[in-house]
Amino acid sequence: RARRVAVISGASSIEISIEKQFRQAFEPYRERLDFIHLTRLPLAETLDRIRGLPQDTVVLVYIVLVDGAGKGYLPAEAAAEVAAAADVPVYGSFDSFLGRGIVGGRLLSFEMLGVKAGEMGRRVLQGAKPEDLPVSGHGTHLNMFDWRELKRWKISEDRLPAGSLVQFKTPSFWDLYRWHAAGALLLFFLQTALVSHLLIQRARRRRAEKALLERLTFEEMLSALSARFVLASPDRVDTQIAQELERIRGLLDVDRVQVFELSEDGLRMTASHSSAGKETPPPSPEIDLVEMPWARGRIMASETIHFADPDDLPAAAEAEKAYLRSHGIRSGVVIPFTAGGAVHGVLTLALVHRSRQWPQELIRRCGMISEIIANAKARKRFENALEQSQRFNRLILDSLAYHIAVLDRQGIVIDVNESWRRFAAENAAAAPEKVDRGTDYLDICRRAADGGDPLAGSALEGISAVLEGSSREFTLEYPLHAPDKKRWFIMRVIPFSGRKRGAIISRIENTERKLAEIDLRNAFTEIERLKTRLEAETAYLQEEIRLEHNFEGIIGRSPAIQYVLYKVEQVAATDTSVLVLGETGTGKELVCRAIHSNSLRKERPLVKVNCAALPASLIESELFGHERGAFTGAQSRRKGRFELADGGCIFLDEIGELPLDLQGKLLRVLQDGEFERLGSSMTIRVDVRVIAATNRDLESQVQAGRFREDLFYRLNVFPITVPPLRERTVDIPVLAQFFMEKAAKHMGKHIEFMPESVRSRLLEYPWPGNVRELKNVIERAVISSTGPKLRLADDLLGYRPAAPTENGNDPLKSLQEIETEYILRVLERTNQRIDGPKGAAAILKINPSTLRSRMHKLGIKKA
Repeated sequence: RARRVAVISGASSIEISIEKQFRQAFEPYRERLDFIHLTRLPLAETLDRIRGLPQDTVVLVYIVLVDGAGKGYLPAEAAAEVAAAADVPVYGSFDSFLGRGIVGGRLLSFEMLGVKAGEMGRRVLQGAKPEDLPVSGHGTHLNMFDWRELKRWKISEDRLPAGSLVQFKTPSFWDLYRWHAAGALLLFFLQTALVSHLLIQRARRRRAEKALLERLTFEEMLSALSARFVLASPDRVDTQIAQELERIRGLLDVDRVQVFELSEDGLRMTASHSSAGKETPPPSPEIDLVEMPWARGRIMASETIHFADPDDLPAAAEAEKAYLRSHGIRSGVVIPFTAGGAVHGVLTLALVHRSRQWPQELIRRCGMISEIIANAKARKRFENALEQSQRFNRLILDSLAYHIAVLDRQGIVIDVNESWRRFAAENAAAAPEKVDRGTDYLDICRRAADGGDPLAGSALEGISAVLEGSSREFTLEYPLHAPDKKRWFIMRVIPFSGRKRGAIISRIENTERKLAEIDLRNAFTEIERLKTRLEAETAYLQEEIRLEHNFEGIIGRSPAIQYVLYKVEQVAATDTSVLVLGETGTGKELVCRAIHSNSLRKERPLVKVNCAALPASLIESELFGHERGAFTGAQSRRKGRFELADGGCIFLDEIGELPLDLQGKLLRVLQDGEFERLGSSMTIRVDVRVIAATNRDLESQVQAGRFREDLFYRLNVFPITVPPLRERTVDIPVLAQFFMEKAAKHMGKHIEFMPESVRSRLLEYPWPGNVRELKNVIERAVISSTGPKLRLADDLLGYRPAAPTENGNDPLKSLQEIETEYILRVLERTNQRIDGPKGAAAILKINPSTLRSRMHKLGIKKA
């Protein structure tokens, strides 16, 4: 959508030449794009102009070394300011700009330049001639983009050039754990598929058993027809009847079997069998047998007649007798079956001649009886098979780790597996509602929802939708916490249909994955917090690393400096505030760093603030930070030095220069450890140890009303006074030797020794600038020395008085003589008093220690 390109570069000569190349490169695109050249302008004006750019504009920052106002910038920092001010995407030209708010672009890669240079150096070392080395700038630019800015401006990665590098990409939870989630879901669906498979197999088994029953009915009928007509010898008739009765009683559920004999005289009971065992039969008369020409025996036939009332038995027996006689059967037995006091049927065992031609009606009656007995056998086998199948299904259901409950269409629990019952017994306190067969599960959810549980309301709606058929499945993740343990579960509801309709609820514990998800979220939060903190510390250390420290350690063996080190060792391990006093150049900052390095907070950085180097309008923002828009030029929120030093130490150098209106805010930090950013009302608490240093006399500052008395006492908990160099002359040769070796090494010179004359002159000089002045003098001497011996570059004792003029007039006085006379006059007026509000130092408006040093240098002694 871009229609305009705003080009930003600086005003230096190299930037002007690059601007011309840019204008030439833009020529092919001028018909489609409008180019706005914001070049050679002050950076503040450039920032104001890009804030109102239309939305179809993009900004291209080449390099800003010097803006139109002549102010110098680091290119990356200038690009960051442009990106913060612009309301449209900003592109750059160097890879050092990436991560500072720009989208990216085809960036000059300093890493690739290094690779090219390294390859060229390798070839030179291998003997290649310079004229054989190609000169080429190709391959040093890479398409690089900031993933966070792509998301901000809604730029799809698919639109980037092929081979583009996308930096700062934060992996999502799905990217990190998608395979774990996929595995859990796969396991969930596999177990669901297993349960569904078992239900389908159960339905198929029922259909197969039904078909098998129909087949067995026919086969049993045939086998019964052949088995019901058996040849028995006369002495085996009673045994055969007993066996027949026992077999029938095993098939038919009866509580009593009575045996009657059918004869010419009528119907007479000959035996009675009960569930407790066979009773002793009464004596039976001899049964007439029909002689067979080739064998003697009995053929037994059977049939069953159903009755509704026991009183119908005699009539039924007479009817059976008439039927048998009509077919030539003269004898046999009739066996009625009773259960619960009611006659359920009659079994007739008739005696027929083997060679007789049986009527078709008798065969049909026998076939009907055999079919009834076969049905009884098949039903018995079916019941056994069904019982085994149900037992097998129950074993499978109870072996699952899932908690499974089956509901009918009204939400009543039909069945639950052993895992559900065991979990309910173990967690009765967390889930007091008991769920078992016959429980109204929907009513339990309804009562929980009325009690204010939103998850119970969701479960009620989801399960009802599945039961009504408006939803194919329902899934819910919910917590079930106990007092000593937090637990999460996933519930899934699927419907089933058949003779009955309902739903299957499967529930499995999800605690480990949920806890891992919470730990991961907390880890990401902690990473973001540490990242923000590290960025702030890095920004501060990058500023601090630009400064070069004067010393690598505290050097000296005089009693005065050893006493200072002793006090440092005493106070370092505490969190007490320390006030370091001393003249300028004595090494107060080095003492402060020694305190921090030996403290318990040494793992955190020592944050330094020079109160004298900052203007009064900015020192509050530097110390306590500011919010965006707190003052003119505050384009983003910035943390203050106290916030950066949280958990560590802060070094307030030249504390005596702190403006009076900020001293109260500093006092609050020392007392309560809290403050507010400039432009914000939110209170920030910090844990910071304060180490302050000054070359001023704070007591006189307090008396003069230029320093708060309460702040002075808060800072002056443990004062350490660093002695001036003139009070530790023993250390002057050691320090001079150290500075000489360091400067000579830095300048590449070879200076072997320091003459005794130079050493004597160094010891005679009062050193008003202390160690810093000594370092400068030695450095000048190293520069001036040409041989192995150190030579001083100038006279340390100053100028001598001028000689009288030729015309005899009074000679002109030197500046030192005038200064000496004036100091003596002031001392006479103050009665030789130096300190205090009415002392000579206050009148001369200099530090008392500075005045004493000056008096010593000029040779002035108090009267």
